[in-house]
Amino acid sequence: MKLTSLIGFTMRLLFLALSQSGQAQPSSAASKDSELTIQGSLLCNGACLPDPKQNDHVMVLYAIDGTPEVRTALAKIMEDFYPDQGLDVDSAAKLIDEFTARLKYYISPESPGLPKHQSAPESHYCQPATSSAVTGRVFVKDGKKWIFASKIQPARLIYPKRMFAPDRPFVMPDREPLVLRVSDQLTLKCVAIPPGKFLMGTPYYMWPNYVEEYPHPVTLTERFYMAEIPVTQEMFEAVIGHNPSTVRDPHLPVQDPPFAEIDQFCQALSRKNRRTVRLPTDAEWEYAARVGTSNPGFPEKFKDQNSSGSEGFKAPLKVKSMRPNAWGLYDMASCWWEITADQGMYNVRHAEVDPRYPPQSPDRAKVQRSGRGIVKDNWSIGTHEFITEKGYAGQKFRVVVEAEVPPSASTEGK
Repeated sequence: MKLTSLIGFTMRLLFLALSQSGQAQPSSAASKDSELTIQGSLLCNGACLPDPKQNDHVMVLYAIDGTPEVRTALAKIMEDFYPDQGLDVDSAAKLIDEFTARLKYYISPESPGLPKHQSAPESHYCQPATSSAVTGRVFVKDGKKWIFASKIQPARLIYPKRMFAPDRPFVMPDREPLVLRVSDQLTLKCVAIPPGKFLMGTPYYMWPNYVEEYPHPVTLTERFYMAEIPVTQEMFEAVIGHNPSTVRDPHLPVQDPPFAEIDQFCQALSRKNRRTVRLPTDAEWEYAARVGTSNPGFPEKFKDQNSSGSEGFKAPLKVKSMRPNAWGLYDMASCWWEITADQGMYNVRHAEVDPRYPPQSPDRAKVQRSGRGIVKDNWSIGTHEFITEKGYAGQKFRVVVEAEVPPSASTEGK
């Protein structure tokens, strides 16, 4: 056989083997010219699965830019799967599925550009997502897109403008607000929050994103009333008799109230108003902050609602200094955490109905609680933190009122 024929025959066999395997591997001899740079949210695949196994802990990139193919796929996803009115729970889940199917790239653990702590599943921890530009050679293996990364650098990600549209509720409050009597001089207006279903947490394609924020459907079956503002210092002092705040002003939220005194405040208002007054659950808080929608909670969307002052964590603005959300709730975004009724914990990875996770420890001063509402450049509305009574930022709280009137209250005095 002639040499040219032999070479041609060998090349055909090689092509046939690759075609039958459905896989292509990056060539170590490939030119740098074959490398691409793709930008997106870089996170651990273990943070994207309901039940990850050890080998699932490889890094993945949810791409949003970098090549014509990525931009075309993103534009098609937004056109077909992001409604003008925003996302309900089903369309939000479908959008995640489309990003996963079309724009998810696995980072080869052998990549020279991958930091050592991200390359080995046995030593890997699901760190927060990073906004990254990944440069390398793209190949297909086991039906998945992979990148053999030579370099990973920080990048500024620009998401589609539609994702930053103001949240528009699918349902508005259908009852008049409830007014709680705090004292003879003070009252607290509470907004009727309709029942509904939403995707709690942060979608994988979004940055910022933390492993605590696993996106999952939550159904709230009962209406409740949420205070339009956090409890102020003058309200707290009128009920409890003292003001624990370091930064003092009657119209600032009460700062760092002890958990036991929050309970006393709620119990006192419950007796005074003959209604059940309590802290919101973690799910109730996020549902109300996002006005029942399942849109991605980018921090930029809440700038006109954010009551953070000019001194970092030191002090927020007085209540009602900024715009309310579409349900009429003020100061949900701030520089202080809002305390919820639930213990500090990662989001579960399955659908839930009316979830409640009260702290189990009898030592209420030391038990962790879930803190919500600090929204800044790298923390979204889905971010939550595990807090104790004295955390690294100030803490405040607002109350909710259960819609159903307790039987003892409705019959009292008859």
